[in-house]
Amino acid sequence: MRWLAALLLLAACGGRAAPEAVAPRDEVLERAAEAAQGALDLDQPEAAARLYARALTRARERDDPAAIDSMAFGQATAALAHGDASGALAVAQEVRAALARRGRGASAGLLLAEATAQFRLGRLDEAQRLGRVVAARGEAPDAQRRAWFLLGLVAGARGDAAGVATARAALGEAAQPAFRADIVELEAVSALLRGDAGFAAARAETAAGLRQAAIDYRGLSRALALQGAALARLGEADRAADLLLRAGRSAAERGERPDARLWLAEAARLGAGRPDLQAAIRQVRLSDD
Repeated sequence: MRWLAALLLLAACGGRAAPEAVAPRDEVLERAAEAAQGALDLDQPEAAARLYARALTRARERDDPAAIDSMAFGQATAALAHGDASGALAVAQEVRAALARRGRGASAGLLLAEATAQFRLGRLDEAQRLGRVVAARGEAPDAQRRAWFLLGLVAGARGDAAGVATARAALGEAAQPAFRADIVELEAVSALLRGDAGFAAARAETAAGLRQAAIDYRGLSRALALQGAALARLGEADRAADLLLRAGRSAAERGERPDARLWLAEAARLGAGRPDLQAAIRQVRLSDD
């Protein structure tokens, strides 16, 4: 989730320009935001979510809509990184409604966080609607790119090959590992939908390496699972089961129970005749076990 953190504009927390051009700085708010961002950078999303919640409270005390939006985005980002899509959705929707009462729209980042949460919860229509809003806005290019990637994932979940192709085309080309990984992953999804499992497996493996380089471990798990699905189509059940076990174990460690259960169940099915694999699956602990 570092890609979402990169969109966070801490400048919204106070004046960094000339004193005569802005309101006085709130150093308490700035320190709270910096501590929250620091926790997220150190891969401590649960702590970051708590710290951003405190920063959001301070932003509300300040009655600063830009800071409220920014801190809500940070809290939603941290919640998503922690696997709490419901929590991310709640804060994003509450703040978006509060901003609307002021006659102000939410930032592209906050809308994208809400769309991502909707997707994680399986609400594809709403994820698609919000993703299209962000994709159509040009003021935040990184958020726009991520919105197109999300739209590609939604299309993939629906088996919509044309939608995946449209999203892939909208992404163009990129050198940065995180953005390059988005492109390659959508190419893998597209290949799997058109029945080219060999190409899909190869692209998913490349995407996994790029996700690792970008320190995007949730994306890495998704790429491993995608590679496993492609290998299963090729009849390589053992390799597929191993990949799905790795994806499920990683998701479980992040507290992402729905993905973990799905991938572990598929690993168990594919590796039904392997006592070693079944034992490894049983050793994975979900947070509500």
